[in-house]
Amino acid sequence: MLIIIIRTLLIYIVVTFAVRLMGKRQVGDMQTSELVITMIISETASLPLENPERPLLSGIIPVLMLAAIEILVSVIMMKSRKARGIICGHPIIVIRDGEIIEKELRRLRLSREDVYSLLRQQQCPDAGGVKYGIIEPNGSLSILKEEDVPQDGVDSRDLRDELDEQEKESTQKGDAP
Repeated sequence: MLIIIIRTLLIYIVVTFAVRLMGKRQVGDMQTSELVITMIISETASLPLENPERPLLSGIIPVLMLAAIEILVSVIMMKSRKARGIICGHPIIVIRDGEIIEKELRRLRLSREDVYSLLRQQQCPDAGGVKYGIIEPNGSLSILKEEDVPQDGVDSRDLRDELDEQEKESTQKGDAP
């Protein structure tokens, strides 16, 4: 019994250390890769706890390795915009000038009700006063009202690129931008 208590304590310390190394994001702010690593770490850490005959290092080494992989991926994403887009995705505009863009909702597999719910969470009763509604890579909705957008356009490079891409698609299909 004492062995199980000591093993549990050691695994707890190692997992806590690994998660602290990976950064201070809340679960809702995690990127997909961070969530996946967290789930794998929890599963890996439980293996030596469930089976006391299993060597303790068979849980500690993979946890530290996974934390190192996540740190490496984070550094790569900080340095490479393309890698960040592949791993995390890009922001997607779902509301433009108060109009919900159905095509983007289908692409994200979101319903209008999902968007309305996200708007309410932002203290915005409807899409009418929204210049841009953006689904961020972590799934949250950011809203920019008319007064938030400078006259010369959007400052965010990701958002500017997304706007350009959507306008190009609309022009190619003959839709109004």
